[in-house]
Amino acid sequence: MKLEKFAACVALSIIAGPAGAEERFLENETISSIAGDFTFQKGFPTPETTERLFQLRTTYRVMEVIQENTFAASLFAMRKGFEAFGGGAPNQVIVFKDLMDAKSEFLTANNTTVYAMTFLDLKGDGPTVVEAPEGMLGFFNDMWMRYVGDVGNAGPDKGQGGKFLILPPGYEGEVPDGYFTFSSRTYGVWMGLRAFLADGRTNAANALYENLKIYPLSKADNPPPTELINGSGQKILTVHSENYHLIEELGALIAEEHPDALDGAQKFLLASIGLEFGKPFEPSPEERAILEPAAKLGAALLRANMWNYVGDEKYIYADRKWWNPFVGGVYTFDPKGYLDYDAQAFFAAYATGVTPAMASKVVGIGSQYLCTHTDGSGQPLDGARTYKLTVPADVPAKDFWSVVVYDSASRSMMLTSQEFPALSSYSDLSQNEDGSVDLYFGPQAPEGKQANWIETDPTKGWTAIFRIYGPLEPFFEQSWKLNDIAAVE
Repeated sequence: MKLEKFAACVALSIIAGPAGAEERFLENETISSIAGDFTFQKGFPTPETTERLFQLRTTYRVMEVIQENTFAASLFAMRKGFEAFGGGAPNQVIVFKDLMDAKSEFLTANNTTVYAMTFLDLKGDGPTVVEAPEGMLGFFNDMWMRYVGDVGNAGPDKGQGGKFLILPPGYEGEVPDGYFTFSSRTYGVWMGLRAFLADGRTNAANALYENLKIYPLSKADNPPPTELINGSGQKILTVHSENYHLIEELGALIAEEHPDALDGAQKFLLASIGLEFGKPFEPSPEERAILEPAAKLGAALLRANMWNYVGDEKYIYADRKWWNPFVGGVYTFDPKGYLDYDAQAFFAAYATGVTPAMASKVVGIGSQYLCTHTDGSGQPLDGARTYKLTVPADVPAKDFWSVVVYDSASRSMMLTSQEFPALSSYSDLSQNEDGSVDLYFGPQAPEGKQANWIETDPTKGWTAIFRIYGPLEPFFEQSWKLNDIAAVE
């Protein structure tokens, strides 16, 4: 399917030789394509043709590197953002004690849970211990955002908490008893934790984090203290670039990471554009002149794939525009038995965090994500217009539901005069007689609808995620269905 689409896109046409018929071999002809004309004489490419085909090959490889490695660039950018904010050490945990807000840039985060995040350094610290308290939820991902393990109900502790030991790649040392042990393919490990609100308040969640401990196993007898840094209301920039800097971010990560973080084919693709494990990324001026525009094209393809992904099982409902970021409902992005890089890039450009719990279909457990960037007619959501979403009565959520609005450019919470661009079942919403709720989105609230309104920036596009926490059977069997967002004329 990919080759067919690529061939259709390139749309090569052959200018035949003297005989007027298409030849079996490239001998005396010019190939015309969207990338230009390429000439062969007596079976040999002209010097100009060779040079431009090699440039085209490098451009293609840069574009593919971006599609296949955005997860890595995303986590590297997040780690650099934490360091710039003052949370660069593993035991310096950024906690959004007063919830996440739009002042920080985080891919599609939300304001209905208290987040805590840090990055472990298995290269510098070796095996690292995380003591998680009872009731904590979270996961570990390596630097290519591959699943390492869960904490909480979906983890081996079953929500009871305990000591987790994260081992570096290639570790062959002794593994002591008494730990839930995970192994990582990379030295860097992202830890993302969350604690839910109680009666809409953050007190209980923040109290849990006071018992969180992170330290190297080598210092278990005298562990250094864990520092909790409040990130609420702060400007923390964590979203990867969409230009040449994305390649530089990948280069810096690859230079410091374990050489077995990726397989041989992936390493070749990276090395072919100058990204090699254990070596600094230092392109020549001539190489950079090709890489810079290629990176912009790669970012453009990444964004096009995000908003217009073409693939099976994208939409949650056959007749509506809500889509599932986990195509096929699998966190491994291989719904057909092989890794689908387009499906992976679709998710990577939009969100962060990979764990089976986010994609599992278990009644009453975990969460489900309904995403959209269009109205019911398929038109992109425009911050200058007013829209309405009617949420049917009896949302099948054991815990709660929420809807959050994101800036389509940064894919972070939309920054407006509202503290939180969100509404939820915790909000004091006006209901209709049948129990349904009308939510409004736009630059100004419709008269009398302020309580049910999320403000949008008229200069921006936007996207939304409707989250269902503790999804119940009517969601999975689709006897309850969420309506499309509709433009208000």
